[in-house]
Amino acid sequence: MSVVEEVKRRVDIVEVIGAYVKLSRSGRNYKGLSPFQSERTPSFFVFPDTQTFKDFSSGEQGDVFSFLMKKEGWTFGEALRELARRAGVPLEARTPEQQRSADYEARLREALAQAAAYFHHLLLTAPQAAACRAYLREKRRLTDDTIAAWQLGYSLADYQALSNYLTARGFSMTELVDAGLVVENEAGRRYDRFRGRLMIPIHDAKGQVVGFGSRALDGSEPKYMNSPQTAVFDKGQLLFGLHRARQAIRDAQVAVLVEGYMDVIGCHQAGFANVVAGMGTSLGEAQFRTLKRLATRIVLALDADAAGDRAVLRGVEVARDALEREAQPIFDPRGVIRCESKLKADIRVAVLPEGKDPDELVLESPQRWREVVENARPVVEHAIDVILRSRPLSDPHAKSEAVRAVAPILLDTANPLQRDFYIQYLARRLQVSPRAVLATVNAVAREGRSNKAQAGSNKDSTPTAGEPNWARPGTDKTDLEAHLIAALWRNPQLLLDANVALTRAHLDVLAERDFANPAMREAFRQLSRVAMGAPSPPVEATAPEDWLTIIADYDGLDLSANDEARLREEVVRTALRLRERNLARDRISINLMIEEAKRANEADVAARYNLELHRVLTQHLRVQKALHLRSALNVT
Repeated sequence: MSVVEEVKRRVDIVEVIGAYVKLSRSGRNYKGLSPFQSERTPSFFVFPDTQTFKDFSSGEQGDVFSFLMKKEGWTFGEALRELARRAGVPLEARTPEQQRSADYEARLREALAQAAAYFHHLLLTAPQAAACRAYLREKRRLTDDTIAAWQLGYSLADYQALSNYLTARGFSMTELVDAGLVVENEAGRRYDRFRGRLMIPIHDAKGQVVGFGSRALDGSEPKYMNSPQTAVFDKGQLLFGLHRARQAIRDAQVAVLVEGYMDVIGCHQAGFANVVAGMGTSLGEAQFRTLKRLATRIVLALDADAAGDRAVLRGVEVARDALEREAQPIFDPRGVIRCESKLKADIRVAVLPEGKDPDELVLESPQRWREVVENARPVVEHAIDVILRSRPLSDPHAKSEAVRAVAPILLDTANPLQRDFYIQYLARRLQVSPRAVLATVNAVAREGRSNKAQAGSNKDSTPTAGEPNWARPGTDKTDLEAHLIAALWRNPQLLLDANVALTRAHLDVLAERDFANPAMREAFRQLSRVAMGAPSPPVEATAPEDWLTIIADYDGLDLSANDEARLREEVVRTALRLRERNLARDRISINLMIEEAKRANEADVAARYNLELHRVLTQHLRVQKALHLRSALNVT
């Protein structure tokens, strides 16, 4: 029996979940209110016989490991270690070297914890800290309870004060250097790193002090200074305030990221505990991964100035890397990246009023802060606006350059429904046609592939992570468009059968607009003419993006089979599924446009979109019914 199975055998899932949810017996099982979202009627069930749970309100389900991973935001390894500890199941023993390393890190954390207590005591009692106390209470408007809760402190303007205090308590100077509390210069002289500063302890996710942030109050440089990288402090892995924000983020399913430590503290004091901050000028991949385990939406609350704009664009790049490229993207037939759907991450930007920091705004007007966060815009939309603001959009050349500047963001937007919406959004902003925008974006994509090929890359055989199907010549073998074209290439006359099926379902016949991939659109144009009696296109294909080249290696369907009935049904079903995908795409795009119209208080525009949404919903139901009937009748 594996360690995992042994842990599951010894752990009672009812007992573990019962620590988080008030459970009551329901027959052989237990039920309670969902721990993942608010509800009044219990829809959360625990099944002791199978040691599993199911939340019918949120859709979450799994075993005791998956429950703790969702509830606590832990990795599987963290959940396994905690449950093994509770169950008394020994994991693989540490080597002597690993044990020594763990013991030493524990010493560093203890030194940091005692330093935090020392700094906090100085802030509250030392005469030298009077200016720091006034800064916190008067300028930052922090209460004594907040100062105590965050253990804010003050470091004396002395080169040996902290080191003398800690060495007297048994810590060596080497330990203090390794903890980042003491600096050793090239001459071998050692002295306290933090002197005459406001001290802000930084905790890891478990609430242990692992480092410090600091701020100079006398105008000296650097104004802000963090602990250096140590065995226990890795700024790329940490989020300031997460140990206090974890539950609030989980409850709200929204994590708000701000730029400063004092912004976090001020928001928490005002009652907004789902706020955290990064450790530097940009956010790291690991930090986004941590938050996406806790929340379905991440809001970047940044300053409205140019630095804020640049931070947003950095955030877009890092967030895309972290959230949409965590695994090699795989496109399903409907153009949705499977790994993205698992992440359930929605990144938005909250633009603060001019000249306001988050803590200033939230302490002045909590309601205004709430509105700013709730009205946060999709990050891609905001990034597009940032790029457009720097260009004279009345100039045709500037419009072209603007599209080329935005193109990498559009190409990196994995969800095709969102991508289509932003192409339309960009076209409206520039007052050009969506077709023109798409053509420019495709041109940028082709240039990128050409550059990679010239640089000795693997050309188109290995598509760039995150590059959408419609932006590259090769298509995934489950791509509906390539699948349909490959089948029609065998017998173009079957297009008539597909159109008959669509017409019987009261749907429009297939058209070029049903194909997002330009190469597949050209293929459909040619095969439509063949179906009406024109000669077939030549088999030889030389251009890399020629549709014949694309389908030459396509094996999503066994095209060698001489089964006309099977081929006909494949064409009809794929045509229906393609239309279903496109209608689903249209639904999302229209809903996004309705939201935009409502934000702009354009009631008449929203009303027109609602009429179009009704039409699309009606057609969507029709195509789903047609697919259901074909499956029920097992048409062959």
